[in-house]
Amino acid sequence: MAYEPSSSDNENYSLRKINQLASDSEKDSSLFAGQYGAVYKSAAAALTGGPWGSIQATAAAVVNVTASNWTGDATTAVDIPAGTTIFGNFTAITLTSGKIIAYKNA
Repeated sequence: MAYEPSSSDNENYSLRKINQLASDSEKDSSLFAGQYGAVYKSAAAALTGGPWGSIQATAAAVVNVTASNWTGDATTAVDIPAGTTIFGNFTAITLTSGKIIAYKNA
């Protein structure tokens, strides 16, 4: 005799999937939320303590970055308008001008 799931089995499965999706979503947003810590810089300097998952400009900023998941043009003198956040797997960040918050990866 073949097993046929009951409606409560289907409901339990659906609830487990919803909880898993919520958990995955929390993990994805943790980079922006600063769950793993962040560093605020308001003067030109290299940041230490990475890797970093995102950089938010609190004032228009220029940064030099090294990112393992970026391709294309050179990543020196990257302009970040005030209020903008950029994402990547940054292994090095140097603030040239402006003010930023760099959010750490796990």
